[in-house]
Amino acid sequence: MARSYEAIKKQIARLEAQAKALESARDSKKAKSIERVKALMKKLGVSAQDLAAAGPRAKSAVKGRRRAAPKAASTVAPKYRDPDTGATWTGRGRPPVWLAQKLAQNHTKEEYLISPAPAAV
Repeated sequence: MARSYEAIKKQIARLEAQAKALESARDSKKAKSIERVKALMKKLGVSAQDLAAAGPRAKSAVKGRRRAAPKAASTVAPKYRDPDTGATWTGRGRPPVWLAQKLAQNHTKEEYLISPAPAAV
């Protein structure tokens, strides 16, 4: 069944009016909720700074689980050193270009190991 251009335009206008009414209702509900929160904050003596200080803990507490503290980034001492340039590598991840080139020239990784510092007595 073919619909006329005018019928479609009327339907669009009705849908736009419905969307506007829904947006208005949502905005009204949001404004009322904000007023309730403000009143409750005032009653309890809670400030915006208190809320900001609560941060992520408040979110995880609501869900009933504790969030683990982020791990501090650890630095790893270098294990290998290029004697020509002084470049180092920790031995983790992909070997650097300088070491790959040395290995291609039939050298071994052990040749470039950084000897551990003598223990203090």
